[in-house]
Amino acid sequence: MAKNAWQMKVKRRPTILSHSVNAECNLRCVFCDEWKKKLSSDVISLESDSSESNSSGVDSSGSASSDVPLEDIFKVIDLARDFGILSYNAWSTEPLLRKDLPEIMKYAKSVGMKTFMITNGTLLKKRMNDLGDVDYISVSMDGPTATKEIRGTNYDKIMEGIRYAAESGQLNQPLLMNCVISSKNLDEVVDLLHTAKELGVKMAIEPIYLFKRMNETCWDDLLIQEDQKEQFVDVMNQLIDLKKKGYPIINSKTYLKMVRDQKPISNCKVNLSIMAIDHTENMYNCRIHNKPLGNVLSESVFDENGNIKVNGITEVWNKSKSERMDKIHNCEGCQFFGYSELTLMNNYNIESFYGYEWL
Repeated sequence: MAKNAWQMKVKRRPTILSHSVNAECNLRCVFCDEWKKKLSSDVISLESDSSESNSSGVDSSGSASSDVPLEDIFKVIDLARDFGILSYNAWSTEPLLRKDLPEIMKYAKSVGMKTFMITNGTLLKKRMNDLGDVDYISVSMDGPTATKEIRGTNYDKIMEGIRYAAESGQLNQPLLMNCVISSKNLDEVVDLLHTAKELGVKMAIEPIYLFKRMNETCWDDLLIQEDQKEQFVDVMNQLIDLKKKGYPIINSKTYLKMVRDQKPISNCKVNLSIMAIDHTENMYNCRIHNKPLGNVLSESVFDENGNIKVNGITEVWNKSKSERMDKIHNCEGCQFFGYSELTLMNNYNIESFYGYEWL
């Protein structure tokens, strides 16, 4: 906690790095276009235990070619640690497609970082034995019918992986299911929370939000519809009540009420919470605005022994200060829970300090 406070309040820098370790994905989620950058129409078969090799580089083990060189990832981790980053999050598009993911997480741990991973869950059972150096695992989950409609995959397959992980005894911390509420799963969210409680896993809630790469047709389809708004408020009130009763929702009640009332976060503190670096090593400070600030490796200089002479993360961060601040001042706000919860705490919201479970 003291290190987090020093990094955020004194150095005015984020504590978490979300790093896109690849550009590969085995799903075709309707709201996302990241998978279009690499893969053809062939994907891993999720309906059987074996998968045919395909043009994406994905093989029968459920692993993909490592499009980001491992040595570059190690360099980014070194730069991040030197910058003061305390937590490393591997995500986007599907980190479990990398054969060498265990090496990445082990390296991040070796330099003193907490390790996180966000996954679609399709390969969780297959690769659970590889995840000993991952402190926290988050699985994207929509619900029994919504998973098929939104992500094009089988709900039972993902739940099989979640159940296996929860019962394996190999988790360093309780697994997290992250549920984005949309028009497609409004009927399923409360039941999903009961399932999480039964499995002994945590659950995070956030609403669907519009980001620049989402097409308007998809947004209009996933947005809570006019005739669903009363139901949406009722579902949020149920979640708030269940949170009070000790159900495993990691969100604070303050945030859940913000979502219920459709009130975006104000005075955003994204610059003090989460930094993102994509698979091309470009830095972003906001996943909503999604504008690159500069390439952290291009701005870096290492000596012949690999020691840092010029830290590209520090360089890009300092050079982009006015641009980052302009984004914050001109932003209409959002309800992305990663930014909102940390902003609430940075703004000294007492309930969030105690109500939001720091992972």
